[in-house]
Amino acid sequence: MKNDTAADRAKSFADSGFGHLKTASYDAALDAFAEAARLCEQAGDKAGEATQRMIMADICFATGRQGQALDIYREVLAILRPDADKARIAAVQNNIGLLLSRLQRHAEAMAAFGEARAGFQACGQTQRAAEQLGNMGSLCRDRQAYEDALNYYQQALEMFEEMALAEKIADQHANIGYIHAMRGDKDAGLLHFEQALTLYRQSGNQDKALETQKNIDTLNN
Repeated sequence: MKNDTAADRAKSFADSGFGHLKTASYDAALDAFAEAARLCEQAGDKAGEATQRMIMADICFATGRQGQALDIYREVLAILRPDADKARIAAVQNNIGLLLSRLQRHAEAMAAFGEARAGFQACGQTQRAAEQLGNMGSLCRDRQAYEDALNYYQQALEMFEEMALAEKIADQHANIGYIHAMRGDKDAGLLHFEQALTLYRQSGNQDKALETQKNIDTLNN
């Protein structure tokens, strides 16, 4: 009965946390989810504890508490690893990579994205694995390692083409176009931007279509 009581109380605190999120009361939400995580741990519910801590980390990430978010994501990894939950571990590694990228800790971010890619690939989540290649390309772009960026973006493009994911294909064409433009290769940049524009229009993503058209106009001026 004790475990059932702890589980019920954990749910109550989690519900309270979501209520605080609706009013942007982030500190109160963090306190509620922290108590929910503690109660899940008390009940022996590792998956529940990991879920509550993931929510806490996501809140910290979204509200600029980057160091705290990183610490909590790593706590989640420690909870998940004994059970070898590859998909969830990969998702956490992806989030860690995004956070480290924001902190400009590029080498650590690259390692996190690499682990996420391997994890997603191992559990058959090919789209998520391809997304990690895109993330790795963007890390290289930010470091102005343009040749490496092109390599990662091209790998991602080929994987998305195999899955026929039009908007993801467009994203990689836009990424590749940007790299060519930064390297001064106007013709190659225009070629990829125009392919991205066509796909964005076909998929109905007007915001990205407008952004890509601006890039084309800039190169043509």
